Amino acid sequence: MKKVIFMAAIAVLGMTSCKKDRTCKCTTTVTSQTFNGVANPTLPAASTEETKYTKASKKAVDCNSGEETWTQVSGANTTIQVQKVDCSLS
Repeated sequence: MKKVIFMAAIAVLGMTSCKKDRTCKCTTTVTSQTFNGVANPTLPAASTEETKYTKASKKAVDCNSGEETWTQVSGANTTIQVQKVDCSLS
């Protein structure tokens, strides 16, 4: 009986996540940018941003890598930019 209770306690502890202070560090690199169809030759440009989370589990932290595309239209001018986002959680 003691073994069953011990194993159940281990299982319950294994299902809970460890909450601690975490930092999500993301580096965003502009991979392409066009202005009215003309490419910007001065790329890539990169920036880094850190977000700190206090007493958070890994599941509760939004620290995702990926690619983003945005379009900005101002009058007759159109800018299209593609960014690559690389994130790491510590």
